[in-house]
Amino acid sequence: MRHGWYSVPDAPGPAILAVRVGGRLTSVSALPSYGLRVPKSDLLHVAVPATACRLRSPHDKHTRLTFGTPVRVHWNDERQGGGIWRVSIDDALLAVLVEHSREVAVACLSAALHHRLVTHARLDAIFARAPAKVRRWRCLVSALDESHGETFVRLWLIDAGVHFEQQMTVRGAGRFDFRVGPNTYLEVDGAQHDPSWTGEGGSSWTGDLDRALTVVTDSGTVIHAGYRLLHTEWDRVLAAIRVAVANDVALVAYRRRHPLRASALPADAHRKRRRSRAKRPW
Repeated sequence: MRHGWYSVPDAPGPAILAVRVGGRLTSVSALPSYGLRVPKSDLLHVAVPATACRLRSPHDKHTRLTFGTPVRVHWNDERQGGGIWRVSIDDALLAVLVEHSREVAVACLSAALHHRLVTHARLDAIFARAPAKVRRWRCLVSALDESHGETFVRLWLIDAGVHFEQQMTVRGAGRFDFRVGPNTYLEVDGAQHDPSWTGEGGSSWTGDLDRALTVVTDSGTVIHAGYRLLHTEWDRVLAAIRVAVANDVALVAYRRRHPLRASALPADAHRKRRRSRAKRPW
């Protein structure tokens, strides 16, 4: 890989690139090695000691690392914890807090908490080491997020002032990502929700349709939004949520004023009443 460094054939590809550069994987480049699904990054994040020198291109050990190469060098590796080719998960999460946006940072920290790779006490310690400007994000980390898409939507709903409940279970339909109204639910769909999905676990497309039918039969609404739609047309998604919730609230209020009651009149009496009403001029 690099002068004096060798690799086994099945070594992780990103690890080889980081060692060839002269450091260890960190930030969003290291977190997948711990089993976390995080937002994609076009950069390879590599932590090196503050005194590091002779950094190399990730693709050629004979070429020096130059400006413009898709590598983000973190000059803060103290070689405490982790391993030969990656930093500890705590240091990787700290790097995310320092380098990335609120959405990405909270998504990564929430994923680590959801998968029980860190505890609340360790999260507190990570935030204590972070810059003061990002410490206020601590209250936004949630173990209920099952994907970074859910984290993004949760934060955007908070920003929009939309009240919601997360991971709500509906009888006969299962669990939904968000309930944004009395009978209105929002599902954040990843690639596994596509009918053409061929990854692990199989597609959930058929099950999603069945669950939506169950909710609609009970006068509810299910809004499905994929990652691409969320990231490119969030305004449209938010507008649809507001309309659906407004209709939902209005329907609930109407039913409270006019509850459905079983009538004691026979069926033919109902028909006669409808005919007599039809003859009225109004």
